[in-house]
Amino acid sequence: MKLPAEGSSSWVHIAWSAFTWASLKAWSEFSDLPEQSRRNLAAMATSLRGFIDALLKEARETQDQTLFGRPVAQAQQNAWLTLLRRRIVEVLGIVVAKLGGGSDNHPVVREFLPRLAGGITREPLADRPRLTRQAADRLAGLGPALTDKATLVARLKEAADGAESAIKAADTAWAAWTTERSEDVVAKGRLRLELQRIHGLLNAEFPGQAAFVESFFLKGDRPSEGTTDEPEAPPPAPSGPTP
Repeated sequence: MKLPAEGSSSWVHIAWSAFTWASLKAWSEFSDLPEQSRRNLAAMATSLRGFIDALLKEARETQDQTLFGRPVAQAQQNAWLTLLRRRIVEVLGIVVAKLGGGSDNHPVVREFLPRLAGGITREPLADRPRLTRQAADRLAGLGPALTDKATLVARLKEAADGAESAIKAADTAWAAWTTERSEDVVAKGRLRLELQRIHGLLNAEFPGQAAFVESFFLKGDRPSEGTTDEPEAPPPAPSGPTP
């Protein structure tokens, strides 16, 4: 018996093991074998199916996190951080125009954003919400009056809160993926051990019948019989107009 490479996906292991499970089940129903052997094979099939189902559960959960959990969280994080950047630039432009006389080096502008927008947008992701809230508080405390200052402050804080939540959700999604992936790997290892155990049981059940024992397992990706008798794919339909 040659198992799939350890680096093969869980889905490869599931398909490979399903063949062995089905072989055990089939032979447990053939009257050619003694009744005790048939019962032993049925017990092996039941045990193996439990390990297959366990891996199938973990593989599906990992797949859900891979296809949906992480991408959704990453997209939400990206959207909120992009919105945060846009609002910072928007508010900066208003402050420059209304309080800085069109200059981003005006003292009031620099009081609001000492290093302009890049002082926030170039910082690590986790720091940007906090820095934005601090900038919003400085904007609220600026001496010169802005008729829409309260609205601008609220827009900055809303974006900061949303970005912070999205960053936390992305971190949670990453942690969930790593947990599911670890459980997937463990379940795959247990299935491999069960296949090795069943191989040993079959050798003990049918001593001296190595070829028969190996017929319960795929050889590469093919069974020992039936590899050349599968029907060929139908020919393609003719193209062009029909008479």
